[in-house]
Amino acid sequence: MGLLDKFRSRDQNESAYSAQLNTQTAEDYCNAGVALAEQGNYKEALVKFKQAIRKRSDYAEAHYNTGVTYDNLGRFAESVKCYKQAILIAPEYVEAYNNLGTAYSKLNRGVEAIKAYLQAIRLNPKFVEAHNNLGMVYYSWGSYNDALKACRRALQLAPDYAYAHYSLGLIYIDL
Repeated sequence: MGLLDKFRSRDQNESAYSAQLNTQTAEDYCNAGVALAEQGNYKEALVKFKQAIRKRSDYAEAHYNTGVTYDNLGRFAESVKCYKQAILIAPEYVEAYNNLGTAYSKLNRGVEAIKAYLQAIRLNPKFVEAHNNLGMVYYSWGSYNDALKACRRALQLAPDYAYAHYSLGLIYIDL
């Protein structure tokens, strides 16, 4: 094979690879991002999630996963934007409301965190994590009765939920 043939072969391979990339769906990019995030490759995961969003801007799960990834990087202001976008697209995305509340909580924006958790609970009254998270915001404010009520509700729903037991322990220490 001559030098010219090698270049033609390489060009054909690159064209085939490029064509393959163009056929990937938003779901393909999102799934790749999830796999990368699970391995702790958050920056690479962000690239995949953003590719998914470029392919399909109304893909709520890609916005949500981008938010989760920003959370893992400690970039909570950016995760708030992503969760809000996911909610705008899918107004009943319960997990997005819960994570929005957590991001607000990390930013010391308790009022907004409570609103997000309450909306998650309105959408799914049995969402244990949202009840517990709501309780922890109340606890951080020193509103121990509200905190107890929320965390006890979490335990009523899931008696083995370890985080709620831990949360109650924290509250009782401060009572």
